[in-house]
Amino acid sequence: MSKFEIFFNIDIKNFKLNVFIIDTNSEDILLTKDFKFDKYQYSNFLIIDKINNILKKLILEIEKHLDASVSKINLMVEQENSYNIDLSIKKNFENKIIDKKNIEYLIQDLRQQLLTNNPDKKFIHILVKKCIVDSEEYNVIPIGNKCKNFIIDLSFIHIPKKLLNELERLFSEHQMFINKVICTNYAKTLIVTEFDNLSKAGLNIIKGSNLNEIGVIPKKIKKIGFFEKLFHIFS
Repeated sequence: MSKFEIFFNIDIKNFKLNVFIIDTNSEDILLTKDFKFDKYQYSNFLIIDKINNILKKLILEIEKHLDASVSKINLMVEQENSYNIDLSIKKNFENKIIDKKNIEYLIQDLRQQLLTNNPDKKFIHILVKKCIVDSEEYNVIPIGNKCKNFIIDLSFIHIPKKLLNELERLFSEHQMFINKVICTNYAKTLIVTEFDNLSKAGLNIIKGSNLNEIGVIPKKIKKIGFFEKLFHIFS
């Protein structure tokens, strides 16, 4: 991970753009910038032109402050509400062992169905709400346990794909790519429970510190599943 992470938080609800840079080791804030937009000029897409004008000077200021070139940022989008689709997976394991690969394929299949049926949405977070094994509730998936009935409740958080495509194009024009897209509404829920400000919440989402979040599943699942990496339950 880089020595610092740059976050652009587009606050659609309050007509603001917040930029903050955080040290990845100490978690100290290195720089913050706030920009306010007129409400009558503001929409999901008009803000792109505003950001474009801001970026021209802001990039130079950031690079001068950090004494380093900037090639990637993390994008946070704050909407009126957190848009999500909640779904459950139910499977009869027939008293067999809960295998991580089987769970991975179950979630991958469900995610693929969502992508097919919602082409206008970009799914940026997959959260485990709860897991029920033979009527007993768990905070993490009990890999290795035998069971008959398995249920996992998932929440898929999304943002408009058209908006994200425009923002990706905008930053690419300034030779920057978006490393991670984060739902600010979701990040704020972590401030109450674990992290004391938005920048730290964003950083810890990047690090995978929230054990209830599943990383974006690749089309071809690797030998080491995402549960092993993000849930830390196979050690």
